[in-house]
Amino acid sequence: MLSRFFNIRAGETYHVALLAGLLFLLIAANNLIKILRDSIFLGHHSVSELPYLYILVALLAGVIISKYTRYTAHLSLTRSILLTNAFIVLSIGFFWLALTFFNPGWSHYAFYIWSAMAGAIAVAQVWTLANQIFTAEEGQRLFGIITAGGTVGGAAAGFGAKWAVESSFETNHLLWFVAALFVVASLLVLCADRRLRVHFMENQIEPPRQTGGGGAGGIGEILSGSRYLKTIAAVILVSVIVSTLIDFQFKAAAKEAHPSKDALAAFFSSYYGWLSIATFFTQFVLTGRALSQFGTRLILYFTPGVLLTGSVAIMIWPSLIGAALTRMADATLRNSIHRSNMEIAYMAVPPTTMKTIKTFLDVVIERVGDASAGFIILLYSLIWLDANVRYVHFICLGLIVVWIFLLPLMRMGYEKAAGRPRIAGSIVADDEPTRI
Repeated sequence: MLSRFFNIRAGETYHVALLAGLLFLLIAANNLIKILRDSIFLGHHSVSELPYLYILVALLAGVIISKYTRYTAHLSLTRSILLTNAFIVLSIGFFWLALTFFNPGWSHYAFYIWSAMAGAIAVAQVWTLANQIFTAEEGQRLFGIITAGGTVGGAAAGFGAKWAVESSFETNHLLWFVAALFVVASLLVLCADRRLRVHFMENQIEPPRQTGGGGAGGIGEILSGSRYLKTIAAVILVSVIVSTLIDFQFKAAAKEAHPSKDALAAFFSSYYGWLSIATFFTQFVLTGRALSQFGTRLILYFTPGVLLTGSVAIMIWPSLIGAALTRMADATLRNSIHRSNMEIAYMAVPPTTMKTIKTFLDVVIERVGDASAGFIILLYSLIWLDANVRYVHFICLGLIVVWIFLLPLMRMGYEKAAGRPRIAGSIVADDEPTRI
């Protein structure tokens, strides 16, 4: 009955449940990390330090991800997931010791930088697995349901953290709940690994060993050879700059209203909890049916259109409520309609290429977007010293227009790449004749 209600067909139930369960655990962990990151950093530092942190994260992300892809290129996707989760759990133990017993200033920066990459890498790997399991048609039907699993996890984490903080639970100890979620996710991957091997071709779940191409040079060659991937990267970059500018305004308003670490933790817990509920509603009401009924051609424009309205609203109504609602709209659509659209866009990319390039695009390009937003905020504050920071959204409005103009190019690139024969392990270069 549930399969019929959610339009899940024969043979799909197990894999939908598996991926929804993984996203439940990882999004819950990621939300807890965000709550801790924002409350710890803003509780000890000024919001004016955030632009420098955005830039620092981007500089380190490029180095870390290039090394990560190089050393995991020869591993299967499931083994990469297990290795990543193990490293994250060890890192959590280190940060708990540093923040609980020593609490040096550098640890707040280090934790923020680590949090910007750890959760993103873990979630990106699960979506890579989903893209290898499902076809584009299946993705249009099922990605909304799968993403909803993560949204429920995010809501549980948000309201659970709020209850813990209000019950006088030490904020730093929430890190152990994060570690437990990653351990359970790893056990789920271990249990599912054998069944994945049985039901899918070996080169989908176990890509052939690669002797190179995983580092920065290989990623650069892949991007330079595909206009489609460059367009995807541009859409990600512009959308993240817009999102970060909105996020900065939101955090500045939150810091002004709630100056202490515990007050910020309680506020962000409520925010992420209600955000997850809003996202869940959007996924079930809009994402699946909208993608099935209208396709990606029209739905691509929905997110930038809403953010265009929200940016104008922040300028007219400069308050915590206005900033929070606009930020919630951004995060809700980014985690539902926008996410599903981007995952479908990746389906025109061959599996072995996607394993190398997707983490780079989802983590490094997003961090470059954060850094670009940081530079924009810094330049704005230097040039217009006495101007209200909300007027930075004039720049945001211009970037949203650029985002809208990029979408038809991405759509045409998808249709061209999806209809073109693939060379194993790579995308055919735009100017290169097709060879079979």
